[in-house]
Amino acid sequence: MTKLALTYYMDLLSSWCFAAEGPLAKLRERLGDRLAYEWRIAYLFGGGPMGYTPQLGAWQYRRLESVSGVKVNPAWRDSSDDATWHADVAAEAARGLGITDDRVRLALTHAAFVDGKHLARREVAIEVAAAAAGVPAEALEREMGDARTIARLQESTASFKALGVEVRPAFVFTNDIGDKAVLSGLFRYESLASCADEMLAAADGYAAYGAAHPQPA
Repeated sequence: MTKLALTYYMDLLSSWCFAAEGPLAKLRERLGDRLAYEWRIAYLFGGGPMGYTPQLGAWQYRRLESVSGVKVNPAWRDSSDDATWHADVAAEAARGLGITDDRVRLALTHAAFVDGKHLARREVAIEVAAAAAGVPAEALEREMGDARTIARLQESTASFKALGVEVRPAFVFTNDIGDKAVLSGLFRYESLASCADEMLAAADGYAAYGAAHPQPA
């Protein structure tokens, strides 16, 4: 059976990535083992401060809700110096400790965008991530400071930039016959599913034809 590979580029504290989580989960549930899925962090603002006020951020969240129906709690922010970096590093550190699924990154995102916890603070990011990972906070903090963790973040962000797109979330689909689709900024289930279904259908068609009609020497 042919498969589809999906690489999901995101920043943990991007509200548009938050809006994409439901559609992504629905797609993964429907395709099951036919989808080879990986998440990768493409951090925002160069890892530095967001540079705009919480008031402007709250306005942007209301705009997102008007477009998507997804509500974001603005209480996680309190300064223009807020950054997404600590949450991103905490999730990548948990991956380094063997937690490769979505539980830590989703816990961090939920803590900010639903519970309003100040995930821009390093100590808060550590507390939430360690609890979700089921590891001691000290172990997670050591992993966050490991040069290999930072190098992985830099590499994944560089690979996102190499796609030639700017907007997160970004979804990169590839199938067994060499087709590749990059969706940047799109998040609705219908967009993701349409792309995935066409690419799987094409790969299935090639496989069926090849089985019935062997390729000439």
